[in-house]
Amino acid sequence: MHISFTIPITPKAQKRDRITARGGYARSYKDKSQVLYEAKVKALIDQYKPERPYEGALVLYVEIGLPIPKSWSKKKRAAALEGEIAATCKPDNLNIAKNIEDIMNGIFYLDDKQIVSHCIIKYYSDNPQWDIELESLEVNDA
Repeated sequence: MHISFTIPITPKAQKRDRITARGGYARSYKDKSQVLYEAKVKALIDQYKPERPYEGALVLYVEIGLPIPKSWSKKKRAAALEGEIAATCKPDNLNIAKNIEDIMNGIFYLDDKQIVSHCIIKYYSDNPQWDIELESLEVNDA
């Protein structure tokens, strides 16, 4: 099994859960902006989802096209687009990959524990987007 697709939305990192206390008990919940972002991404990836979630070991390739800061000069923007300036900005690779892993969880695979290997690349782009590839390590895919 191999699937690849592009999500035309600015990639964002996973936000930490909010914590509140009620009646002496702690409660954890997702930030409202995180819930809205996840809903948008799920709507965009719906057309690519398999008939049923994949089982078995998977490799996830994530290319993250981040927007170029508006404050940069034309020369610096051009260098970023040519790949001469690496995207060493926030968010970091693992937080951003965790976001897409969790969004795809239960849709493309049963659980994100099935992902045994990652390849995560950040770059600057005029068209911020996610480029996702998911590949099975199983010899006989069902």
